[in-house]
Amino acid sequence: MTIKTCKTAVRASTLLAAIALSGGAFADAAATDSYNFETEGALGTSPYQALNGNGTVVADNYTYSARAGRPLTSDAHTKVLEIAGTVTYTNAGETSANNSSQVDFMFKVEPTDELENPEGSDIQVALAVGVTNATGTTAPLKLWCKTSTDAAAGWATIKDSVDTGSWVRATLVLDYSETAKKCKISLDGDPVLNNGSEWFYFAGVAAQSFVKSISMVGSTRVDDLKVSYDAAGSYALPGGDTTIAASGQGSNVTYGYINKYGVTVAQATDSTYTCADSGMTVAEKFEAGLDPTTDTKFELQTMSTTKSSATVTFPGANPVGSYKVSAKTAGGTEVATGTISKVSTDGENVNSAAITIPSANQDELLYFTVETVAQ
Repeated sequence: MTIKTCKTAVRASTLLAAIALSGGAFADAAATDSYNFETEGALGTSPYQALNGNGTVVADNYTYSARAGRPLTSDAHTKVLEIAGTVTYTNAGETSANNSSQVDFMFKVEPTDELENPEGSDIQVALAVGVTNATGTTAPLKLWCKTSTDAAAGWATIKDSVDTGSWVRATLVLDYSETAKKCKISLDGDPVLNNGSEWFYFAGVAAQSFVKSISMVGSTRVDDLKVSYDAAGSYALPGGDTTIAASGQGSNVTYGYINKYGVTVAQATDSTYTCADSGMTVAEKFEAGLDPTTDTKFELQTMSTTKSSATVTFPGANPVGSYKVSAKTAGGTEVATGTISKVSTDGENVNSAAITIPSANQDELLYFTVETVAQ
């Protein structure tokens, strides 16, 4: 089979592609195989005994800058593994099955004009650079998988466009612990979501509960290959209430929030980036408690009324100005407005406005509105 791009696929015994995926059980106390390719040496010999095929360690200087709080490394690189055909990593010392396996690695985005489907029913996952644009300057990243347990195997786009010649870090986690074998992937530390879920599903049938070899196929370069069978959580991104260590608009956004919705750190910390058609930054969506993937700008949280008053509460920050809360008659005549103040309830900052209804209107049918006021 010829694959003219940077790919990674996983079989029960083979991972296919020029981007690495998961390893399997390791002998004795060895829990990780790691290759930074900074040492000269031929494949099949020390320190690359587990690697064989058409590949050479070559000079390639690049620097990868990891973001604060991410489980990545920031290094200046001087050598990489150049693949011209197929290079296979084999874990010959497996002793037992494991419930999860991971591969972490760098790959160089090489231009391609053809993307073939992986061959073999036992291929579990493949990673590839898709067909480049007309000028060869950008290309999508693709994952060979199932998007649901009953879906057909195929290429799913996991990133629309990356610059050819750039270096990307991929982390793939294979989970063999369930009947529906699944994997998750992050690119440069940002999780890739599958319709809101962090999991994709194996394209093929797992014949065993770990992957013991990886094939890297194509014409490309890879670096910093790490194969391990640590617990799946060892590759979990920061989550929960951990905040992003960055200045600007995203300084108060939590990893739990962006991981949930598939927002990248770059988007969360960019004061000029707006979510969907809402005009709101990620930080403003976060403060408002809103989904950053939608154009929703406002959600009423609570409202209480009596004959003489009303209180309206709604979350978050307004990106376009201040809100105006009004009481109006059925004919649209405004009879009262409320002053908005920010209060804290259960640790969440919300906006609240109290409206006093004039005695002349207390027996009328009134409508309460919350409107933005243009600045």
